[in-house]
Amino acid sequence: MMESLKSVVLVILIGLSLYQSFLLSSYSPPKSEPIQQSNYVQTETLGKPSELQDMLFPDQIIVHLGNQQYSVLYPNNYYYTRLLENIKQRSFDGFRKTTMYLANVNWEDVRTKQQGVEIRFRDGIPFSVMQQLLRLEGEMPVENDKITRIWIFTKGTNEDVRAFFFTDSPSVGYEVVRADFTSKDIENFAAYGDLTNLYKTTNNGDYYLPIKPLRVPIYSFSYNLLTADQLKQSLFVDPGITRNLKERDGSEIYTDSKRGFQINRDQRWVTYSDPVAPVGTKSDVKEDLLAGIKFINQHIGWDGKYAVTHTPVKQLYDNNTFSFRQYFESLPIITTQADGFGLLKLQVQKGIVSGFERSMIIPDFKTGQRRDGELISGDALEERLQYYQRRTSIISIFPAYRPIVSDKSVTLAPTWALELRDGSVDFIE
Repeated sequence: MMESLKSVVLVILIGLSLYQSFLLSSYSPPKSEPIQQSNYVQTETLGKPSELQDMLFPDQIIVHLGNQQYSVLYPNNYYYTRLLENIKQRSFDGFRKTTMYLANVNWEDVRTKQQGVEIRFRDGIPFSVMQQLLRLEGEMPVENDKITRIWIFTKGTNEDVRAFFFTDSPSVGYEVVRADFTSKDIENFAAYGDLTNLYKTTNNGDYYLPIKPLRVPIYSFSYNLLTADQLKQSLFVDPGITRNLKERDGSEIYTDSKRGFQINRDQRWVTYSDPVAPVGTKSDVKEDLLAGIKFINQHIGWDGKYAVTHTPVKQLYDNNTFSFRQYFESLPIITTQADGFGLLKLQVQKGIVSGFERSMIIPDFKTGQRRDGELISGDALEERLQYYQRRTSIISIFPAYRPIVSDKSVTLAPTWALELRDGSVDFIE
């Protein structure tokens, strides 16, 4: 009798246990796990994907012809492309740190008398990123210098070729221990110069100006604006749970409780944010740059040709910030505003994009209208510079496109852009 009672009680207890397990499995909330950026749903992008190698290229290649003659080549130019591809096939092996004053080089003679090639990166590129463009071999410098110029030259036939990497640190540079070039190569490189459109050096070689007027077409395009729905579909894992708020300044904020973006319709500008917790180790500049490009490839795309124009100098514990400048044909699109059309900024930390900002304008290049344009040069340009109030602050002069945006179209007007010591930009039309 007692054994039978025990059996009944045991059966009841097992039954209750199974029933409780059923209730827990049916009604308890599921375990939540953070969604990594790599687990985003692949969405239809608004532009084309691009690779880092596509975005690394010099702003100018200056061909030193000797006898104070120079030819300046710009991106997408036939000779620029041929010459750069030739140089990319060669190697730079070993780097010896030096100063430009102790390198046993008469730079004035190199600039005015000797044949060579000067490759310029206006904002500078770190060694680790430069390795994605050129064959840099041997032990890389550990300093945080950015490369702003590469100068390859020879004194003449059967003479050794020397190559120097200039940095953003005044007077500091690196001499290449073994450069894979011969004097015959330098002579061949000089053949890429355009003898019909020569330049002259000014301000001790800080910049080069054309002797003849520079012909640069003017373009006009219609455009579309990125919409909130497009951005939600591109940036949020579940666009259906989006909430939206309006700010007093007229801007609009959209969020899925974790990520968010802000639209400023007056400035036609969008800012995206995905808060990332601080990390205990430094972020790698190159890896963060690659992660940022991959993110844009997956979620927005690139609406044209862009170049990497700003990278951090040091490895940081917080966000690495990168800037990309849009090019059209051979010239960059430049504005005086920090949030102007043609610029894209990225913030990345340990491979996670914590934010980006860019213009909402998407040009429709198929609607382009072209007409002839011309930039002043020679004596006319020098006279304008002579009367420019901040002439002593100029560190760079280069041709660029200045966007003029109306309600329905954007016009790319050629201009001389002046880069000033304080980082600002001005124009001479």
